[in-house]
Amino acid sequence: MLDVFSIGDLRIYRSVYEPVNSNMYVIFSGDEAIIFDPHKSEELTELLNKQGIQNITILLTHEHHDHTSGIYWYQKYFETTIICQEFGAKWMVSSKYLRPTLLLFIIGERDKVTGDNNLELFKREYVACNYKADVTFNKELQMDWHRHQLMFYHIPGHSKGSSLIVVDNQYAFTGDSLLKDIPIITRFPDSSYKDYLTKALPTIQRILREDMTIFPGHDNPFLYKELLNNNILNVRFR
Repeated sequence: MLDVFSIGDLRIYRSVYEPVNSNMYVIFSGDEAIIFDPHKSEELTELLNKQGIQNITILLTHEHHDHTSGIYWYQKYFETTIICQEFGAKWMVSSKYLRPTLLLFIIGERDKVTGDNNLELFKREYVACNYKADVTFNKELQMDWHRHQLMFYHIPGHSKGSSLIVVDNQYAFTGDSLLKDIPIITRFPDSSYKDYLTKALPTIQRILREDMTIFPGHDNPFLYKELLNNNILNVRFR
């Protein structure tokens, strides 16, 4: 099911990938669309076709499989442009990227707790592909798209290629680098607690404002001020 968030003159669609509850977001303008962190969704594909979409810009908040697994699906049906941070781009063309070992472990452990069978669902749907980014950036990137301005900022910590993507200086797509009720994971092989504290956190605090709406990689959108306590950003780690 697609959720719709109407904020000002912008409509943002969300699809949740059930095996890991990861969010994909979509913005439309004319015959083009932006997809943040794609996963396969036949419902979204039907909507894209209904809207007459021909070109899709795929923006990645980071390179983990639960946020990139649907790239192949949209490349089958649309003209696509992939934009991501350069560390993420290097990972997606490596041979190791084809084996989502860590994600399989996480889903399996969650199934043990919930009694679900999401691991088998993921294995059936997962398609091993390498992806070559069309546009990469190091620290920052500015992009104009129709009436909207997008800013990209490198915020390593959760992963080497994690990014903060801000739209119109009002809406921030944070991937797994800023979540409300979920700890930030900095224990993955490509994670760095030190990088998060020294690089990601200062950038997040410099760029985001209290009234900004945050669209996270998991769970529901929230206002940035909900994470502030006396103007100090409260985040938890594991």
